[in-house]
Amino acid sequence: MIRLETQDILNISMKQIATIFKMKPLELRFVTDFQGEKYLLTNDKLHLSNQQYWAKVMECVFDDHVRPVLMCEVLYFLRNEFLESDIKICFSYDYAEDGNGEATATAEVSFNDSADLQPSEIAELIDFALTLQDKQWFHELTTKYKQLTA
Repeated sequence: MIRLETQDILNISMKQIATIFKMKPLELRFVTDFQGEKYLLTNDKLHLSNQQYWAKVMECVFDDHVRPVLMCEVLYFLRNEFLESDIKICFSYDYAEDGNGEATATAEVSFNDSADLQPSEIAELIDFALTLQDKQWFHELTTKYKQLTA
C-alpha cells in the first residue's frame, strides 16, 4: 500500500491536468465553501471521501479562467498514475476557530497483486516445487490447495 499526502496529491493532479487538458495550471487551490455539506461536519472538521464523488474539492487556476476540480476527477488523476489500483481518498477541512478551513488530503493506494489460481494450476506448481525441492513453497502451495478443495 502507498500512502499519499496533500502535496503528493496536488503534484499528481497538476501533472495529470497538464497532460489531459494540454494546459499547465498556474495553481490548484482547495475549496472551503461547503454550504450543502455542513451535515458532514464532525468536531469542526469536514471530511470528504470517495462517497462524496461529485463534491467540488479544488479549483484549477489557468491563465484565463478557473475551473472546478471534483473528487471524481482527483480519483481519476490518481488512477491514471497508479493503474489497476484501489484508492481511498480523504479531504479534510478544519473549521475550528484557528483552522480557517485549512485543507489536507490523503490517499491510500492498494494493489491487488495476488493471483487467483485454480486447484489444477496449484497442483502443477506443487509438482514444480517438488522438482525444485523448495519445502517452504511446497507447504504454502499444499495449504492453499487444501483450502480451495476443502
